[in-house]
Amino acid sequence: MDVFIKHLRIFFRGSRGEALQSGTLPRFLQEPDDAYIIKSHPIQLCCRAQPALQIFFKCNGEWVHQSQHLAQEHTDLGTGVKFREVLINVSRQQVEDFHGPEDYWCLCVAWSHLGTSKSRKASVRIAYLRKNFEQDPQGTEVPLKGMIVLHCRPPEGVPLAEI
Repeated sequence: MDVFIKHLRIFFRGSRGEALQSGTLPRFLQEPDDAYIIKSHPIQLCCRAQPALQIFFKCNGEWVHQSQHLAQEHTDLGTGVKFREVLINVSRQQVEDFHGPEDYWCLCVAWSHLGTSKSRKASVRIAYLRKNFEQDPQGTEVPLKGMIVLHCRPPEGVPLAEI
């Protein structure tokens, strides 16, 4: 992949090595969102940018192989401007196999004639919910048509459980 990136950089430069001056740096129309893997269902991350000649994902500092990208070019029907969209899948196994100082993460890098832009980092985590409540609601007697407030604390989980 590094050889590909090197050739891509050479392609974007003029004959004297200077950056070509037509166009602008890529602007992300959609950046990857944080996601949770539920059970064994992979999640999909998406990036859209314009103007962009290429977009690639980088996960945990490593380039994602080109064969794992689903890349498409679209035209905005309202403006007629072309933009690129790239999707990748991230599996539970990929997240479990990663042992780094932070959560599994991915970002996009988009290229135009003037250079590169990076998207935000999106973290990917495995969702879970423990079975037992940390504090169960306690039963009590209430007069008919009376009010009661039951206190409880949900089980530990990612993302945090809401009551």
